[in-house]
Amino acid sequence: MRYRAASSNSVSNDSRSKLVMPIVFACLLTAGVACSPKAPAGAASGTPVAKSTVEPENSRFLPTVKTGFVVSEWARVPSVRSLAVSPDGKTVFTGSKSGDISKITVQDGVPKVEVFLSNLNGSNGVCFLGEDLIVAELTRVRRFAAKDGFAPNSEGRVILNGLPDERHHGARYIKAGPDGRIRIGIGAPCNVCLREDDPRFATLSSFDGEGNDFRIDAMGVRITVGFDWDPESGELFFSDIGRDMLGDDIPPCELNRLAEGGEGAHYGFPFLWGDNQPDPEFGERAPELEFVKPFVNFDAHVAPLGCHFPKVESLRKAHPSKIFTAQHGSWNRSEPIGYQVVTVDLKTKAVEPFLWGFLDKSNGDVHGRPVDVAELADGTLLVSDDHAGVIWAVKTQTATEEPK
Repeated sequence: MRYRAASSNSVSNDSRSKLVMPIVFACLLTAGVACSPKAPAGAASGTPVAKSTVEPENSRFLPTVKTGFVVSEWARVPSVRSLAVSPDGKTVFTGSKSGDISKITVQDGVPKVEVFLSNLNGSNGVCFLGEDLIVAELTRVRRFAAKDGFAPNSEGRVILNGLPDERHHGARYIKAGPDGRIRIGIGAPCNVCLREDDPRFATLSSFDGEGNDFRIDAMGVRITVGFDWDPESGELFFSDIGRDMLGDDIPPCELNRLAEGGEGAHYGFPFLWGDNQPDPEFGERAPELEFVKPFVNFDAHVAPLGCHFPKVESLRKAHPSKIFTAQHGSWNRSEPIGYQVVTVDLKTKAVEPFLWGFLDKSNGDVHGRPVDVAELADGTLLVSDDHAGVIWAVKTQTATEEPK
């Protein structure tokens, strides 16, 4: 093999220079997908064992939460995915699988849900940049000014256009960083392939608040649908979902740390996975580069999505040096796995369940699939669930509350 393993925080300048490719927005080619037409021998069948079970609105189902916390249903939002909390903590915007953006305001202690935008061409990505709302669709990103009041069906202002129109892994997760830049995940349009016609595929990229200065921050990222910054170190951590059709136990899904110096680091896809093991289809084609290993290898097929570092001091004390990660759950594994929110200790790299029970292992029933994690000003954690169409609220347990 013609590659060398790199540590998770170092990439050579020579390697980085080889990875910088011009990005042309005027014309996107669509030919040249190199995909395997069938699953390799020994791969999982692709038929999920978990049974889809949507709970009725009067359901008493609650997930199980770590000792010291209580969980409750906070709001019902159909197919809810990404969460964005306003700087003042009074409003939550949500992306979805349905093409809608919802706006949630709390009135007299009760969340009020209303449709903000509808019938969008993809509507997973929402975040705040300062007080302005940023909404990512499949091919464009719009900015909505807070001074305009976030009225329903606002037009906003297009700041970035011409993103790839491939729908496979086309959910645009976005989040603004402490540097004022907006990060966006642009997934590989396939299970496993090499798309050399557009270098933006399989990347974590960024641009400024006006949609300018587009950069590829990390290459070889199959699909990231969650990232956040460590409030202590300022480092960016992001999830990445491993490829399918290699059986139950490989390849691992990943939590990654953006390489120091950042721009142009390569995380392996489609050539390598895990701790730089060669992919059976693309490993022999790996370029002579240094590849960044995962910070943590999750179990195969858990599908890690949203990531969140606690911000409120009480939460940070309860979970020092830890990041919350939502594991959406497997679809092509003989025994389902994931379906929980976990914490990852950055010092020990230990992975521990925090919120679980969405999958009933006794009979395979699925009650929910966590997607994103956000935080209200009072330290309440919000967890979106696109299967049940619910946002769950997790709070620190008081002396008078019974654990759930």
